Amino acid sequence: MEQIFLAIYNFFKRRRQTFWAVFVGTLVLISWGASRIELEEDITKFFPDDERVEKLNYIFRNSKFVERVVVMVSMKDSTSQPQPDSLVAFADSLVVRMESELKPFVKKISAKVDDQKVMEVFNSIQQALPIYLDEKDYKQLDSLTHPEVARKVLQNNYQQLISPSGIVTKRIIVQDPLGFSFLALKKLQQLQYDENFELYDNYIITKDHRHILFFLQPAYPPAETRHNSEFVEVLKNIVDETSVGHDQLMASYFGAAIVAVGNAQQLRSDTIITLSIMMILLMVVILGFFRKKRVPLLMMVPVFFGALFSLCCIALMQGTLSILALAVGAIVLGIAVNYSLHYLTILRQEHSAKHVIKELAKPLTIGSTTTVLAFLCLQFTNATVLGDIGLFAGLSLIGAALCSLIFLPHLVREDLFVGHKSNARVERITSFSFESNKYLVYGILILTPVFFYFAGQVEFNSDMSKLNFMKAETQAAQVRLETISKSSLTAVYVVSDGNTLEKALRRNEQTMPVLDELKRSGLVTKVSSVSSFMISDSLQQVRIARWNTFWNDSRKEALSKVVHEEGETLHFSPRVLQNFDTLITRTFKPISSEDAQSLRTAFFDDFIIEKDGVATVITLANVKPENKKAVYQQLERTPAHGVDRQMMTNLFVEYVHSDFNFIVTFTSILVFVALLISYGRIELTLITFVPMLITWIWILGIMALAGIEFNIINVMISTFIFGLGDDYSIFTMDGLQQEYQTGKKVLSTIRTSIFLSAITTICGLGVLIFAKHPALRSIAAISIIGIVCVFIMAQTIMPFLFRTLITNRTAKGFTPITLLSFFRTFVTYSFFVGGALLLTVLGFVLKLIPVGKQRIKLFYHTLLKACAWLVIYVEPNVKKRIIGLTPDMFARPSVIIANHTSFLDILLTVMLHPKLILLTNQWVWDSPIFGGVVRLADYYPVSEGAEDSVERLRDRVKEGYSIVVFPEGSRAADGKIKRFHKGAFYLAETFQIPIRPLLIHGASDAIPKGSFILNAEPLTLKFLPAIEANDIRFGEKYSQRTKEVSRYFKEEYKTLSRELETPDYFAKRLISNYIYKGPVLEWYMRVKLRLEKNYIPFEKLIPAKASILDMGCGYGFLSYMLQFMSEERTITGVDYDEDKIATASNGYLKTDRLRFFCGDATTFPVEDYDVIIISDVLHYLTTAAQDALLVKCFLALNPGGMLILRDGNADLKERHKGTKLTEFFSIKVMKFNKSENELNFISGKKIRHLAQEYGMKVEEVDDTKFTSNVIFVIRKIAS
Repeated sequence: MEQIFLAIYNFFKRRRQTFWAVFVGTLVLISWGASRIELEEDITKFFPDDERVEKLNYIFRNSKFVERVVVMVSMKDSTSQPQPDSLVAFADSLVVRMESELKPFVKKISAKVDDQKVMEVFNSIQQALPIYLDEKDYKQLDSLTHPEVARKVLQNNYQQLISPSGIVTKRIIVQDPLGFSFLALKKLQQLQYDENFELYDNYIITKDHRHILFFLQPAYPPAETRHNSEFVEVLKNIVDETSVGHDQLMASYFGAAIVAVGNAQQLRSDTIITLSIMMILLMVVILGFFRKKRVPLLMMVPVFFGALFSLCCIALMQGTLSILALAVGAIVLGIAVNYSLHYLTILRQEHSAKHVIKELAKPLTIGSTTTVLAFLCLQFTNATVLGDIGLFAGLSLIGAALCSLIFLPHLVREDLFVGHKSNARVERITSFSFESNKYLVYGILILTPVFFYFAGQVEFNSDMSKLNFMKAETQAAQVRLETISKSSLTAVYVVSDGNTLEKALRRNEQTMPVLDELKRSGLVTKVSSVSSFMISDSLQQVRIARWNTFWNDSRKEALSKVVHEEGETLHFSPRVLQNFDTLITRTFKPISSEDAQSLRTAFFDDFIIEKDGVATVITLANVKPENKKAVYQQLERTPAHGVDRQMMTNLFVEYVHSDFNFIVTFTSILVFVALLISYGRIELTLITFVPMLITWIWILGIMALAGIEFNIINVMISTFIFGLGDDYSIFTMDGLQQEYQTGKKVLSTIRTSIFLSAITTICGLGVLIFAKHPALRSIAAISIIGIVCVFIMAQTIMPFLFRTLITNRTAKGFTPITLLSFFRTFVTYSFFVGGALLLTVLGFVLKLIPVGKQRIKLFYHTLLKACAWLVIYVEPNVKKRIIGLTPDMFARPSVIIANHTSFLDILLTVMLHPKLILLTNQWVWDSPIFGGVVRLADYYPVSEGAEDSVERLRDRVKEGYSIVVFPEGSRAADGKIKRFHKGAFYLAETFQIPIRPLLIHGASDAIPKGSFILNAEPLTLKFLPAIEANDIRFGEKYSQRTKEVSRYFKEEYKTLSRELETPDYFAKRLISNYIYKGPVLEWYMRVKLRLEKNYIPFEKLIPAKASILDMGCGYGFLSYMLQFMSEERTITGVDYDEDKIATASNGYLKTDRLRFFCGDATTFPVEDYDVIIISDVLHYLTTAAQDALLVKCFLALNPGGMLILRDGNADLKERHKGTKLTEFFSIKVMKFNKSENELNFISGKKIRHLAQEYGMKVEEVDDTKFTSNVIFVIRKIAS
């Protein structure tokens, strides 16, 4: 990846004008694109995409219930005598001023019940009276038609006319003497949702006459805080000024617009304060570290570029973006700052843009990719705004990463920090080895299970109101309103909709019988509906027909007679009596659209929504919380559906919880897979990923213990924390890998960069702890906890794991641990420990049996042999081979002597036969795991010498047991056979039994001393011929036999080693030298070894004792193999590529016999070598350079030495095409090799001619089929 960005850098470096044209052009283009985006302010996009939520959101967006501001005129002292007239006077004063001063901000002020509108409603009702009467009304109507009842009603109405009652009532009686219309008018009470209110002087007043309520309909929706801020300010001035002189009264107001304005004002105030603090802190940190004034500006270039890039892309993709997503997503740009911070921190050390790009390209690319994928996971959540946040954040990071790697290197001078003094304080902190502090590591390991236990107890705060800021007076108004009317807390919206108002009304009418039934059963306490007045056309026709059926001719005539007689008696005017006749004789028609609109405008507009071709009728049901579930179940029988705020909250919590779990799970999987692809090793992926996992456990555990709850805001911030942790982990891993691969100490620089990132991020988000707004404050808490945890885990657990599993082992010469070797070790040790414990228990049980001791002991030894065999053979990938074992070998006792280099030696010998007694060291005898087995098997410790064991062993020898002795006494750490002790030979002489040498090969490689990991190395056991007690070839006395047998044993072991230790044997060891140094390098090495046949052709050509020069050694594959094959070789590797030489020089298997130098083959000094290897190098040189190099090598060879030249033979025309193709991939595609010249393949003829010219002898080794690569062995004739 770095090669691509280096190529771009080099291109622009040579073409400065082109760079500025591209940079400015790109900036202009994305700025123009960003300007085309349309920002949305819809708060409901926070909520999940669910049909029920959509319905409720639709109601909230379009119903005037939600937007209304309630103004309350109240008594200050709730215990004082009610003063309703004073309340009315105060309310009148307020209304007058509001009508005058709030015109630009308020559509409508609903203060008093308008008598004129009541009369209009009455006229509309009277014109279509039958339409508003149902069957219950006809029961009362039937009663009114009885003569006595009719006379009594007329008398009562007459008293109303002559009394000082309301003018509206008198007008209604004049038009309708018997008051039939009151049957319909009283249904207006159904719209009174709370029964705690009544009318007083046309104001809505509580029944205790202590509070008057009226309503303001704002001209702007609550989200339009800019306009509503002016509205609230004017409203506050009116209330404050009008309150003067009304000492016992108070006015307050509450509504969505009021809360929204308070939120916005507090957010602005908090933003100014926190931004000021943040800028001061950031300036102190950044300028204090870099000490360059331009650095803050340079740091922000990728951030602004990324934001513009993201907005431009979103404008092209979807055209709109939630302003909420922009606001929250902007916080995530804190990650983008890290990219430029990393660049500048590394530049401060390197002073070379190329070096910075080279070091930064891989971790930044991997880090940004995984973080972007994590944010893009938000696209799959249920809330639109979360998807917008993820898209904006992800695209911003892509833009910032590209800007940091492509444009920033040309905007920052390479010498910006030349002569810059280091910051001692920061470097003291970053040079601290977190992973080496055992208290810190053990503390994390101990606390992690504790935090894991509490992590599941973190709660989600489902109360969205707690994320709002409310001033004290707004909170008091809310409490007062809830005290006055608690109905709003249990409101269920029963929604009936259709593509026309007629359909919606029909569905509402079909729903009302169910609601009436629920009301009768007590599940619903109150229903507020327009069903009695907004009636469908079909039902109007039915009710008109019912009216006509009721008023038959006889009923009309009889009632008219009674009314006229009684009316004349009471001196009703003829006009009033005529009005009655007209009412009962007229022909009624369905209500006209004008009258229907008049009714709707006067009283029912709040209950009906018509928008975008959909009509919705809303019925409000007052339901106790415990009855809601039953009510919703009953509503399923109707064409309507119920929704309420609590349902939205419950769904919101359900979806957010589901989304959060999805985000964590899916993001984790995605990041894990991305890391696995990037690193190519499951082990490195786990080392990188585990700290992220532990970080989450710590964050959740600390939140649970501190009582910090999740909410919709800090849930999104948690994604940011995950992205930050992802970046920190990847950069730390890159530093650890670089140190392991090249030995270059870059971790301190990376740690400095990460430390500054953590400090700046805490400054950016942590300062929100000073904010008063609860949403901002919740961001601060989780941010501080998260960033601190992320930093500590990335700098402690990851290096600790890396060093424990890899570098600490390689420093001791052990192979790094792989997942396969760990699993192999775990399985093997599980069998071993399990078998040891089982044998210990069985041994004690068998010891209790009083008879057959010898048979029991043999049985126990048989079990011991089987267990040892199982442990050795349980791992199928470890090859086992036993040479020289015959069936009758253990027919007579002997002393078996074996070399001792590994713990496995014990198991390898025990598995051979049941009749074996081992002489062991004291630690084996005292082992808590298998010490019991050793003691029960009659194995003997020889810490005090073999002489003391003679008598105890004599009986065992008589019973046919052979004695196994490791004459070295202890394991050899280097795998070499040490001096033999005399004990084994003394025992053999004493008991007059043969000595049977046993060579154990491979055990020291499988489990070397000091290591517990089992490597998949082949194990070979070879029995040498027995040395009889009377065999004087090795001496007569045990002292002399000790020396001679030791010499013989070592020679045979060397012979066996030469036989077994082939290049194929060392291939795995060579691979282990290069794992964890990058997937490309590892797989390149594996492929290279396969193509080179593990370098067997070279090994066959090169003598075991030689000084060797590997010219063009690359990563040192061949050089290491030659080192493994003989301890008498000294190898010098040279390559033009300093990165390859750094990798080769830092192999953990490198010894003093192997050296690497970075140099040009044409200028590197060459002299006095037995063997010079030039493999796949010559074609990178010019023809003249080729000739000069060959001549130089000819002259530098020692007499009898050889030049091994492997290159493409230009004479082999057809096969040469294959060679050219492989070189194309090597240089142009995979970038493994570098070339400054055109490729020049030399011909075999020229090589032979040049060799002959210098008196050299040439041999050709041609064993390839598809390429022209030929090995020329050019020997210098010994003088």
